[in-house]
Amino acid sequence: MPPIHRILIKTHHMTSRKKILNLTRAASNLQCSVLLKTGAHPPGMMFAEGGGTEDWMKVVKKLRYKDFRLMGKDEVNERRLDVEAGKVVELTSMKEFAAFLERDPVIYEWWRVRMGYTEG
Repeated sequence: MPPIHRILIKTHHMTSRKKILNLTRAASNLQCSVLLKTGAHPPGMMFAEGGGTEDWMKVVKKLRYKDFRLMGKDEVNERRLDVEAGKVVELTSMKEFAAFLERDPVIYEWWRVRMGYTEG
C-alpha cells in the first residue's frame, strides 16, 4: 500500500473549468480526496490527501497554475479529510474552505500552520 500524503497548494486563482475537470479526473483515477477553493477571487487552494497525491500533484504542475506554491506536503498515518477517496469537493470562498477543514481539529491545525496563520 502506498504511503498516505497530505498536500496543500496555493495558486493565484482557479477559474478554468477545463483545468478543474482535469484535477477531478486525476483525483478519481488516483483515489485522492481533494478539496478545492475555486473562483476568480484569490487565492486558489488545493488540499489533497491519499496514496496517489504525489502523482496527482504532477497533474497539477502540468496545468501551470499562476503563482503555484506548495505550502505543505507530509506523509501521514491515516486519511482525515472528510472527502471520499477519488472525489473532489469544490468551495468558492476561503471562509467555506476553512469551515470545512475546521470539522477535524487535526486537519484544521495542519492547514493553519502551513498557511502561516499560526506556529506549529
